[in-house]
Amino acid sequence: MSRPSLQDLIRRRRQGAFVGREQEIELFARNLDGAPSDPTHRFLFHVYGVGGVGKSTLVREWERLAVGRGALTAYVDDSVHSVPEVMAVVAEQFARQGRPLKALEKRLEAHRRRVHEALAASGADAGGGDGDGAGEGASAVSSAVVRAGLVGVGMVPGVGAFAPVVDGERLARGADRFAASLSARFRDQDDVRLVLDPLPALSPVLLAELGRVAEEVPWTALFFDTYENTAPFLDAWLRDLTTTDRYGQAPGNLVLTLAGRNRPDRSLWGGQTDLVAHLALEPLTENETGRLLDARGIHDEDARRAVWEGSAGLPVLVTTLADHPGDTVLAGATAVDRFLGRDAPPGQREAALACALPRTLDEDVCAAATEEPGDPAALIASLTALPFVSGREGAPRYHDVVRAPMLHLRRTTAPARWRAAHLRLAALHERRYEELGGAGGRDEADPARLHARLEAAYHRLCAHPATALPELLAEGAAAARLGAAPARRWARTLADAGRDNGDAATRGWGADCLAVLDEDDGPKGRARLAGLLVDRPGLGEQARAEALHARAALHRETGALAKALADYDRLDALRPGDWRTAMERAVAHRQTGAYAAALAHLDEAESRLAADATGTEPDPASLARLVRERGETRRHLGQFEEAVTLLGRALDLAPGDPGTLVSRASAHLSLGRPELAVADLDQALGARPDHFWALLKRARTHDSLGDREAALADLARAAELAQDPALVIGERAEIHRRAGEHAAAVVAFGEAIAADPGYLWAYGGRAMAHHALGDTAAAVADLRHALSGKPDYLWARLRLAEIHHEQDACAAEFAEYDEAVAATGGRLARPYVLRAQARAAHGEHERAVEDFDRALRIEPGDERVRELAEEWARVYVAASAGETATEPAAEAPDATSWRRSDSSWGHGGTSAGW
Repeated sequence: MSRPSLQDLIRRRRQGAFVGREQEIELFARNLDGAPSDPTHRFLFHVYGVGGVGKSTLVREWERLAVGRGALTAYVDDSVHSVPEVMAVVAEQFARQGRPLKALEKRLEAHRRRVHEALAASGADAGGGDGDGAGEGASAVSSAVVRAGLVGVGMVPGVGAFAPVVDGERLARGADRFAASLSARFRDQDDVRLVLDPLPALSPVLLAELGRVAEEVPWTALFFDTYENTAPFLDAWLRDLTTTDRYGQAPGNLVLTLAGRNRPDRSLWGGQTDLVAHLALEPLTENETGRLLDARGIHDEDARRAVWEGSAGLPVLVTTLADHPGDTVLAGATAVDRFLGRDAPPGQREAALACALPRTLDEDVCAAATEEPGDPAALIASLTALPFVSGREGAPRYHDVVRAPMLHLRRTTAPARWRAAHLRLAALHERRYEELGGAGGRDEADPARLHARLEAAYHRLCAHPATALPELLAEGAAAARLGAAPARRWARTLADAGRDNGDAATRGWGADCLAVLDEDDGPKGRARLAGLLVDRPGLGEQARAEALHARAALHRETGALAKALADYDRLDALRPGDWRTAMERAVAHRQTGAYAAALAHLDEAESRLAADATGTEPDPASLARLVRERGETRRHLGQFEEAVTLLGRALDLAPGDPGTLVSRASAHLSLGRPELAVADLDQALGARPDHFWALLKRARTHDSLGDREAALADLARAAELAQDPALVIGERAEIHRRAGEHAAAVVAFGEAIAADPGYLWAYGGRAMAHHALGDTAAAVADLRHALSGKPDYLWARLRLAEIHHEQDACAAEFAEYDEAVAATGGRLARPYVLRAQARAAHGEHERAVEDFDRALRIEPGDERVRELAEEWARVYVAASAGETATEPAAEAPDATSWRRSDSSWGHGGTSAGW
């Protein structure tokens, strides 16, 4: 028989010294001794309690029990940062036990390869120059998936909390470009999904492999430790994996253990009381502590009393203090002395104290913390041998219960050394940040960049809270705007620094910001987070203004436009004359359909920008953005000639901007100038071949020119770039419809709807195809569905009116026109024109003239409206004289001359960019 290894001997001694937790151990063992079909069987154990209470030790004991019963096991802690990393850890540990998950390993390797390529290609500017209309109306699923890609490819938590603040519309368009630039590298759509949404691709493979190996073992047990840090990306996935059929069938002999500081999320696990065991761990009793000391051979009563008083029953402290029993009887011994031992060499003690300052350790960090010559590899090796330093398969770090008194000791007894060490650590992380691209890059593209920036901010706060706190608070607006993950990372850094630096202001800010996000980290919750920054003292004028801009953008994102406009009022009071406020207010008004107000505020923004220039020419980039917004507003109004002129001016200021070119192409196409549209789109795609919206727009333009082959080629290219296939499928369906292939169009629009049930444009397209096939009931049903999701979808409203007209349902027809007028608040000419035509056709000439007059007052420069009014006036005069006159051709809701590019008008208004 071979001799046991040193590791085996240590493991056996620790197992023999395990005391307490008898009830928890018995419960777990009994669960494994039964059968999965037993009504008392629990498939999930949720263990929670304060740090240091012994959760990890219990989990390891449970793992030992499972192995002893022939189980296949895997242990996962917070060294992983995404679901794919979890799968990789499980696969690696199963392989070490002779049960490789080869199919999963192959799929994970493909995922890692694609993510590496994606990160290498992720330098796109999230605030790029797309025209407003080029990104508006993106389907809900599309937007959600792109945001997931920005938050971290492969579900990696974290985003650039400190990226420059950009307005919400530019950010959304940047998201589209980000996803498009990543997927441009991949020819296979499966690879795109593998990066942007890996869970549906990987999870079924994991379950299939678990099911295969489960046939060979009595139990499969997965243990998730330090779950408080991994729950944000694991909780919902594990729930779906085990309690739903979303990813397939989980093996019946699978047992999960989740161990963390937080109570289980009741919204996820609350309804599983018959399947889940929730166990709250409390500190050891004095009796249990005494038994543990007995196992360690500590019988001196004074030493036992000192251990009990110094540990409060927390096993991590009991164990640490038990290793140095003599030290605890010394008068005035501090907690730090107990952790390290008074007999420790001064150099080792100093190094251990110094290396408590960083939140995570590596060789360079240890060297910066200690500022001592020597071998950093040997130093970190000695540190990781300490019982309170953990970091399995990840960056080592001190246990919080042990680190806290060490930080307190250093901060209170050596404040100068405390500040100097934190400043050195901040400088180290700032150098790393610069080496990874600095302010010119994007934190969300590289987790290492984000880590470096957050660590630098943490150490600055610990060194000089009075000066660093306002600086970090100023970054909160960008964090709130960019999403839940960056907001949480920012708030956590603030909270950790407040806990460690002894500064009440920092501590209060951190606790309150985390509380807001714990309640709701969606756009509404993050708007409240920005509200904290707005309303509390502590921020300078510039930072408060950015917080107001962020809150207004988040209000706009949730449709709370009145609140957004109120914030712009506050911005005007805070910083009178700021051109950006006036411009963003104009965009908010445009979102409400108040185009006249939008144009007035754009005039105001231009005046303010000119005043800011103080005798010099305004900044070309700012002026280009403002002129582009003016062009977009004219395009939304259907004033396409004016839009073309303004967008051309914007291009003079920012030559070759792809987004502006796409917007001008949209205006050209609405004017019936497909050749000019193609020229703009060719130029846009020449500058950026992966411009998704340009490809879709050019496909439609090619189709209008009769070049179906070129249209389908552009759509095929777009399909390679799209994060959501619904848009491309819908455009293919539209090609079928325009070609008169209505049955094929119905099928294709149905596929688009199946891909994205919120894609209202596809309902409108399918309604037209149904109508062409004579299925009026189906057409009306689709239009009603579209209107239920978007009551101001005017194209659908007017199309319903046209169907009622065909059926001679006069009252119903006029009811739809009245709804259309009401939905726009009388701000748009188009509903009046169509209602005027209908009234004239029904002999209500005087009321028709009234509607034409209203339309001309709204859009006095629109020649088509004037021509229609004059033609119908001639018909009215002839009818009054008893003569017969030819009626002008009725203007259809989707006629080319009236085709709109936004959600107010033409078919496709709820598609992105139409």
